[in-house]
Amino acid sequence: MNINILKFYFSKKLISIFLMGILSGIPLYLILSTLFIWLTRENIDISTIGLFALTSIPWSIKFLWSPFLDKYNVIFLNNYLGHRKSWLLLIQFFLIPSLLFLGYLEPNEDLLIIAIIALLISFLSASQDIVIDAFRIEMLDEKSQGAGVAMTQLGYRFGGIISGAGTLYLKEIMTWFEVFFTLSIFIMSVVFLVIFLINTKKSKQVYNHNKSILEPFKEFIFRNSFSKIILILSFIFFFKFGDVVAGVMANPFYVKIGFSNLEIANASKIFGVVMTVLGVFFGGYLVKTKGILNALIYSGFLQIISNLLYILLYKVGAEFNYLILTIAGENFSGGLGSAAFVAYLSVLCNKKYTGTQYALLSSIMGIARTVLSSPAGFLVEFVGWGYFFLISTFLGIPGLLILFWMKSNFPINIQTKS
Repeated sequence: MNINILKFYFSKKLISIFLMGILSGIPLYLILSTLFIWLTRENIDISTIGLFALTSIPWSIKFLWSPFLDKYNVIFLNNYLGHRKSWLLLIQFFLIPSLLFLGYLEPNEDLLIIAIIALLISFLSASQDIVIDAFRIEMLDEKSQGAGVAMTQLGYRFGGIISGAGTLYLKEIMTWFEVFFTLSIFIMSVVFLVIFLINTKKSKQVYNHNKSILEPFKEFIFRNSFSKIILILSFIFFFKFGDVVAGVMANPFYVKIGFSNLEIANASKIFGVVMTVLGVFFGGYLVKTKGILNALIYSGFLQIISNLLYILLYKVGAEFNYLILTIAGENFSGGLGSAAFVAYLSVLCNKKYTGTQYALLSSIMGIARTVLSSPAGFLVEFVGWGYFFLISTFLGIPGLLILFWMKSNFPINIQTKS
């Protein structure tokens, strides 16, 4: 391998981006994966578990408070750590106690409190993501954004292993409180590594020129025509819609058809993450060689096809080899799509307003993941698992059709200049 490539990927910037990806991945996988397995094991109704997707609403509306995090400094900490790192550290002082409290609760006795704490963790994690996404885009030049996306996704999936398989393994020998305590120690260790790796002089407040918190929104609106904005937002909303709807109920599905926690951990949380990482890096290669729109088309097709594997698994039952096949297809296509999708969102942002504009764009897809996917449990109870996954397959088609139309008739002129 070219030694220059190795030096590039092992630079302090990209290692820091990898670590920040871990910080982003841990809470999301915890809320939308491990928590769902925990509740299913405690015999909470599938329809109720589906409604827990609503606890991730903050990821869908984070653009509402992202201007605040862009514009204002953290008093005292900003002088020593800089704008982004001071916010990152402050958020941990609220996130860690929330995780510890969640581990203390019992689903059959404290279900409402668990929902409230999960919602709080989502809010804090979404705020953390605003900081991290903006930090990543600001740290890298245009030619390095693809590598930054790859390292972010790699860290994100590694965080998924920790809060997914890691927590399930630890639960075999610990209480949930002890599991969350261990997870909290790890999170703080990663935060301090990020703080010390990144040069504080280059992370100072860069938004003092903003006249108002509405300026990032105005810039995006006036830079693009109305029809172009509608096209962009429609595509972002629908691209991963079917994939997300199926993914929300995947872990309860694995439990209900008879797989154990360790089987799910080995297949979904470890092998699945490896397949996702392969998909991410292959997606980055496609973006570079075929362009973002073509990479999105390829991954869109694979995402639709991969949903059909759930139906196959449903037909054969709790066969581990078929679980591996299903997870391989779903995670590889998901990783491929994520690499192209994050690269697409990143280059749409004006670097003067990265925190707010990236939060705005990524929140659109989050709406599909939260509000529209929350009735998934009721749909499963109404039509059954087989028809549910068939419906989720068809839900992936509109985004692909929009993408074809966009490529042929209305190509988007990507704005990358600051």
